[in-house]
Amino acid sequence: MKILIVNTGSSSLKFQLIDSADNFKELFCGIVDGIGKKNCFVDAKIECKGKRIHYLKKIKTHEKGLFEAIGIMLKNEVITSLKDIKAIGHRVVHGGEKYNKAVLITGDVKKVIKELFELAPLHNPANLEGILACEKLLPGIKNIAVFDTAFHQTLPEKAYRYAIPKEYYNRYKIRRYGFHGTSHQYVSEQTYKLLKTNKAKIVTCHLGNGSSLSAVENGKCIDTSMGFTPLEGVVMGTRSGTIDPAIILYLIKKDKLTAEEIDEILNYKSGILAISGISSDVRDIWAKAQRKNKNALFTLEYLAYNIAKQIGAYAAAMNGIDAITFTAGIGENAWYLREGICSYLNFLGLKLESRNNKACKIKISSDQSKVKVFVIPTNEGQKIAEEVINIV
Repeated sequence: MKILIVNTGSSSLKFQLIDSADNFKELFCGIVDGIGKKNCFVDAKIECKGKRIHYLKKIKTHEKGLFEAIGIMLKNEVITSLKDIKAIGHRVVHGGEKYNKAVLITGDVKKVIKELFELAPLHNPANLEGILACEKLLPGIKNIAVFDTAFHQTLPEKAYRYAIPKEYYNRYKIRRYGFHGTSHQYVSEQTYKLLKTNKAKIVTCHLGNGSSLSAVENGKCIDTSMGFTPLEGVVMGTRSGTIDPAIILYLIKKDKLTAEEIDEILNYKSGILAISGISSDVRDIWAKAQRKNKNALFTLEYLAYNIAKQIGAYAAAMNGIDAITFTAGIGENAWYLREGICSYLNFLGLKLESRNNKACKIKISSDQSKVKVFVIPTNEGQKIAEEVINIV
């Protein structure tokens, strides 16, 4: 079965064509970037007659971008007919408390996605737009929503409730939801395969421009670092992560800041960018650190400390850890940050194998380590495809 995977953002649209009958082989992948801007383009790679072809083309609109993506697949003979696409899987960021698994998209599902716009204003509107575009361009093909929040719906109440008056939970559903769920679910499942057991305590670390950690016990997520929004948790590229909420009140009083200005500061001007004063990109920080730049060296230490502290909290929550898995752009590639994080976790009996860590091997812990440490590339597209198959 050929499944089209659509991940629609506010300014970009990522897509894949996956053949589930051929071990989830990726036939086609790409991105429409710069949506709503003058320089909007399709940048794609196509598996065609055993070769990977690179394709680059400028386009005009959001919907046209998806249409172009389908056209590229047809043009390059990856598929021979629109009928070959049997289903479309959509990444939808927020499903609230309503959805704890993937669902076939109906009018009611679209209504719920729209109702959750205010909880995910940068994501859910774009996700719905992608769904509507697919319904228009590929009529008659089933669309399935796979929610980022679904994997975290197994959190116990003691993990998801905030210590504010319960009326706000009852009225507005203010609680911990967690995000990156598809990624956490995929890498945790792969970790269990490596451990050859389904009974283990795992911490999954999705570290990228947006970062989150999850505590997974025996296959179920019992806690996660992102909260009501993706702003809570560890320090990220431009997001502050967890801070004293009184700081917001203090800034409002001192500088007469509006809610919009506070949002801009915490989501786009904080995090790694603010700590380093250099960049929000860890690769830039590492390059500066190589030249002994003090701000860069401090930023890497700050990040390692911040993330290790969260892992330590999950060691307490689960009464131990059997494995830690790193994934996403930073988690998969920044060996120096993994080294820094793990240096704080020796009390768990964790020992890294330095050579394997620097080479970004799958298993980077030593044979003597009491805690296994893995590096597993995330594959949200495959996980979405698996969820689609379960529905279709």
